[in-house]
Amino acid sequence: MKVKMVYWADEIGGRIEETEIELKPFGYKMAPVTQWKSLVADEDVCVEKGEPTIIKIKTIEVPENTMVGPLHIMRHALGSVIDVVECGIPGRVEEDKCVNQVLFLPVESGEIKKGDLVGVLKVFFVKTSLLSRILNLTLPKIELKEEIVEAYLSWRDNGNIYREKFKTGVFGYSRSHIGIWKPVVAWEKVKVRKGEIVRIPIQEVKLPPNTIVVPLGVMLNAYGALVDVIQLGKPSKVEEEKIIHQAIFMPVSDGIVEEGDLLGAINVYYVDVKDAKTLPIEKEPEKIRMVYRSGEGIVSKEVTVKPFRYRRSGSASWEVLISKENKKLMRGEPTIIAVNPIKLPKNTITYPVSVMRHAYGSFLDIYLHGPPKKVEEEGRTIRKIVFLPVLDGEVKEGELLGILNICRVSKLET
Repeated sequence: MKVKMVYWADEIGGRIEETEIELKPFGYKMAPVTQWKSLVADEDVCVEKGEPTIIKIKTIEVPENTMVGPLHIMRHALGSVIDVVECGIPGRVEEDKCVNQVLFLPVESGEIKKGDLVGVLKVFFVKTSLLSRILNLTLPKIELKEEIVEAYLSWRDNGNIYREKFKTGVFGYSRSHIGIWKPVVAWEKVKVRKGEIVRIPIQEVKLPPNTIVVPLGVMLNAYGALVDVIQLGKPSKVEEEKIIHQAIFMPVSDGIVEEGDLLGAINVYYVDVKDAKTLPIEKEPEKIRMVYRSGEGIVSKEVTVKPFRYRRSGSASWEVLISKENKKLMRGEPTIIAVNPIKLPKNTITYPVSVMRHAYGSFLDIYLHGPPKKVEEEGRTIRKIVFLPVLDGEVKEGELLGILNICRVSKLET
């Protein structure tokens, strides 16, 4: 398959070029160890609430045969890293690469200072192959480089911003591939407007020690997308218990979020855990209100959700998101774009491959029309996505907008 990739030839906001690339149906096998790297601002930047901002960071060298993605739960007092930018033209997974900028979404206006920790990057070690050969792949080589990082940790408390200098090494951790879905449910009634980022108080989500969070990557509320979650006060370490208090929500249309509405879901993955039988088990179903679009307009429906606990496969595949239409873009205004249809096999979950793949913005979420289907069901097809522009511009038919991970999962009995 040939697709057009649009990129900045020199710097973001500079000269745009495009090239045609050949893509094949590839997949990968993932090593059981992942590494964290600190994303540290390399400049002072004033940010405005809701305006996506490209921030220079201290360059991170990433070895060949790796994928990257931000570690979620907001890590800076002013907002969250939602994507990263490679040095130069976005490269292939199999190549050496570096990251020197991040796409930062502010939830408050203020100043990010040089030396601030703006986020954390996960580096996954993978081995790629054509899908027909993926079962015969050996585990990829793991290359962990020791280094010490100094930065400033920032957080808000009662409207005040605090900064604390810290020193840390570059950590690696083992993954169990055991995950649980946690619904993110509004705790208050909130009026939302298209493109105006909002922090919504939610029913508290308690996370056990040794867990990380990955948003589901599917828009589960008719009015917008769950971008990230927030722990109030000083951020906790991964190895500590955490309580999530708020959601970062990006509205795609005007409306009202009611108390009890489902905003989205997060995947909670256990790390450094060897025995799945020792993990906490949640047996109690939850009552929530689903709000989705259908031919009748906005539908609000009370449902009972049972805990979904699963084991993720160590191998996965990629699908490319290719625009099926021309669409004008305005900076910071989330845009619904039709893409070439992608049929999802049953018993699979999806999440974006990080690294901004289009010059004008980043793939934010899969857009749903109609009630969400269960992972175990057939007939799930992606037809539209939510795209967040970083500049005014235009997406044209046939252009690459992003890449999607598709991971097979098996349900674990609770």
